[in-house]
Amino acid sequence: MSAAAAAALPAPILRSLKIKTGAVKRLVREREVYLLEVEQQKDRIDALRQKDGVEDADIRKQNEVLEETLQMIPYMERRIREAMQDLENLVLASKTDSTAGVAELTDAGQAVAAAKLVLPDTKVTGA
Repeated sequence: MSAAAAAALPAPILRSLKIKTGAVKRLVREREVYLLEVEQQKDRIDALRQKDGVEDADIRKQNEVLEETLQMIPYMERRIREAMQDLENLVLASKTDSTAGVAELTDAGQAVAAAKLVLPDTKVTGA
C-alpha cells in the first residue's frame, strides 16, 4: 500500500478495493479459460468424428461436455457483471479529490474497463 493510499483511503476500503479488483480480474480470466476450453472441445469432437472405429457414445459424451462448458459462459458473464458493478460502485463511492492518484483506485478502474470489454452489450465509460 502506498503512502498516498494510506492517507487518502481508510484501510478497510483499500482492502475491499484490492479484493474486489482481484475477483473481477480472476473472473475475466476464468471466462477466457472457458472460451478456450470450448474451442479445444470442438477440435476434440472433430478429431473423434474423423477417426475410424469411434463409438457414437463417445462422441455424444464429448458433445455433453461441450454443452456443459457452453453453459458456463453466460454464468461467468453474470458473475463478472455482478462483481464489476460492485467494484464500480466502490470506486465511485471512494473517488474524491484527495484520492486522485491512488494506485488501487486506478487498478480497480482498469479492471472494470477490462471486464466491460469482454462482456457483450457493455459499453466502456470513463471510470
